[in-house]
Amino acid sequence: MDQNSITPKYYRLKEYLKEQMKRGAIAPGNQLPSENMLADQFKISRHTVRKALDDLEHEGLIYREQGRGTFCAYPAAAKGQTVAVVTTYISEYIFPAVIRGIEEVLSAAGCLLLLASTGNAKSKEATCLENLLQQKIAGLIIEPTQSARENENLAYYRELENRGIPYLMLHAYYPELDPAYIIQDDEKGGYLVTQHLIRLGHRRIAGLFKADDLQGVKRRAGYLKALQEHGIEPVPALIGAYETEELYSYPDQFARKILKETPPPTAMVCYNDQVALFVLEALREKGVKVPEEFSLISFDDSSLAVASEVKLSGIKHPKVTMGRQAARLILDMIKDKTYKPRFVFQPELILRASCGKNHGLKRRK
Repeated sequence: MDQNSITPKYYRLKEYLKEQMKRGAIAPGNQLPSENMLADQFKISRHTVRKALDDLEHEGLIYREQGRGTFCAYPAAAKGQTVAVVTTYISEYIFPAVIRGIEEVLSAAGCLLLLASTGNAKSKEATCLENLLQQKIAGLIIEPTQSARENENLAYYRELENRGIPYLMLHAYYPELDPAYIIQDDEKGGYLVTQHLIRLGHRRIAGLFKADDLQGVKRRAGYLKALQEHGIEPVPALIGAYETEELYSYPDQFARKILKETPPPTAMVCYNDQVALFVLEALREKGVKVPEEFSLISFDDSSLAVASEVKLSGIKHPKVTMGRQAARLILDMIKDKTYKPRFVFQPELILRASCGKNHGLKRRK
């Protein structure tokens, strides 16, 4: 930026940043330096920087995300196009946060959002895909339905590919499609939470996992890997598996059953926070104190993790961040139809009050 020019400083900064974008030095979706950094770099005031950024935003060249910063906008070619988002649920659990992240980025890029849900039912997934194929969409972000089960809807995904409509799978993916995806390393997460319990001295560690989604399958694999690496023989009676429709019955029944084992377990890895709260209630009714007598650890770090008097430890889900990243990736795929990203978030363990050292649990009738 020419400091000796008589052109207003804000205008010079604006043109400099536009040139950087044109050259690709600042790529679509990339974060710009902060206002303070730009002010220091070019020896100008923050007010001048803000005026330049306001102009760039008005021209649609950048977009701002509250609490995160300023980003280079996507090409005008993305504007006005429709991106479909299909998740298993919309208004429940962690899904509003994920969808909010997707919407923020798509809205900033000038895209329209078409939202649908499957209720984690294969038939509804088929209906959603059939309806979307009858509409004009530029791209699709989709969470596979019962991803650990046979893919009954493979033909719909093949048709998307035949039509050149890019799709990105969220949370899990159908391996037979070899698709683009954005997931968390669930197996590593299962390993980390189990390892934490082992380090606290627990040896009789129960596990309760979802059987019809790959997230549950992988979390169970991580749990088993941690047990085996620490020389602990898995006990089949302490490992539970439930299907989608059993969410409101199985966790309670399983928790009550394992407390009758001899000796009973002193800890449990739960598939997610929803399951953990059902287990916590069953333990409470049996008079088992958490974490004094029994430790619970979970996944997702949802609002439910802190909703009870016992705050849950567990693996944090990226939520809004995952949603934003998913939107950026699908926009990149719309721009470059040959691009097939595979993005994996690494698990982060959040520790709260639900885990304690193994002090033993007396068998209860």
